[in-house]
Amino acid sequence: MSSSLFCLVLLVGGLYDVRSFNLPSCRRLSVCRSHHTKTIAINSVGVDTPVGAQTESSFLPNVHASNNPKPYQDNHHDTLSKFSHDVQYVLQNLRGMEFDPCIPKHLMGRPSALSYSKTWTLDDWEYHNSRKRYFRYLLKFPHSRLMRRIMPQQCALLAWTLVSVWIENHFLFSYKPQIPLSSLGTISTFVAFLLTLRSNHAMSRLNDARNLWSKVILNTREMASLIASFIYPVDKQLALMLGRHVSLFGWLLKSQLRFSKKDDVVELVRVMLPNKKDADYVLSQRQKTVAVVTRIRQVLAHLGKAHKLTTAEEIALDHTAHALSELITYTGRIRASPIPTLYTSHTSRLLIFYLFCLPPSLHLSGLDGLTTTIVTMVAGFAMFGLDEISHLFEQPFRVIPMYQMSKRSMQAVADAFTCRPPVLEGEVRDDDEEMLGQRELTTYWSNQDMSKVSDNLME
Repeated sequence: MSSSLFCLVLLVGGLYDVRSFNLPSCRRLSVCRSHHTKTIAINSVGVDTPVGAQTESSFLPNVHASNNPKPYQDNHHDTLSKFSHDVQYVLQNLRGMEFDPCIPKHLMGRPSALSYSKTWTLDDWEYHNSRKRYFRYLLKFPHSRLMRRIMPQQCALLAWTLVSVWIENHFLFSYKPQIPLSSLGTISTFVAFLLTLRSNHAMSRLNDARNLWSKVILNTREMASLIASFIYPVDKQLALMLGRHVSLFGWLLKSQLRFSKKDDVVELVRVMLPNKKDADYVLSQRQKTVAVVTRIRQVLAHLGKAHKLTTAEEIALDHTAHALSELITYTGRIRASPIPTLYTSHTSRLLIFYLFCLPPSLHLSGLDGLTTTIVTMVAGFAMFGLDEISHLFEQPFRVIPMYQMSKRSMQAVADAFTCRPPVLEGEVRDDDEEMLGQRELTTYWSNQDMSKVSDNLME
């Protein structure tokens, strides 16, 4: 009887072992992680991963640990290492492309082409300032992005020029009316003046938008620095939670200004805000950038009531939060308000009238058909090109390199937490991760960030 009972116990134990081994991989991974600490180590490719994650392949047959960083799912206790790791996952996986995939090809051009929609390096400036640029522009004229944009207008102008020359040659034998070029020259003066004013206005909008986006990096970096200096020593969890919100500000503002789909930032928000309540709150808001500012002020009010911040610290933090709120309003104003359409329509009508009268006027003044066509096409290229440039820059958020600048903003926020200065004499710093080295906390740095020449730090 005892031997039968012993065999039954062994059989049940064997079935239990088999069932535990055949658990789904996600459950077995969670079991393995729960028995390992969440300290950070550097694997063979220089990526921060949990110690338990490094040994997952040893627990699972035929499963190899991935070289790509994975976002942390533990939202109960946040650390600098987890924050750094999630920033690395965003910059290298979710937003790992070098150039913005949302910018149209006619603005970006080829990967090797110079464009305002990219952040420039030292090699780009050397190539741009080369004295060979005139020959380069002439050789690449057929592939010009501007030429492709105005090709329909140029084709219509060419067709009208050929038709007008043919009509004058075949139907106007006895009487050829004269169109004074001096009168047409007066009209061209007004057209050039209107086009110049419109182009200057568009360039001014582009410059204003670019300055505002520089302030995005400035204010997010300042906010993160203040949080790391004033709030992190008092409440690490609230400080890291705010740091995660601030790191998303640039991406959320970019999505808001670029007319992106609502689900464009869902995964990004879920990774950087592991707490489901925080992520759901941000994603449910009409203006997600305002939700970030609201969260900052909520924490400031909470810490102020608890007397954990001085009045000066509260004022400094609130002033920077106000600066972030101003950026939302000012960038929204540029996006929502174009150059007055009455001015644009009047310029376009006058331009069409001038180019309509130009071919017959030139041909009736004594120029042959070929010369008339060449002069008309050159004038059309100059005026259509200037008008198209003003339209492209009128909506500046289509051409500004917000993708790279959002990356820089996120890196600046993370640096404010991970690149802390040495301890001052007499300063007491209670930090659980004080023993971690600089490289272990900045795994999100790229090779360009660690190069000897600060080449790719456009802000």
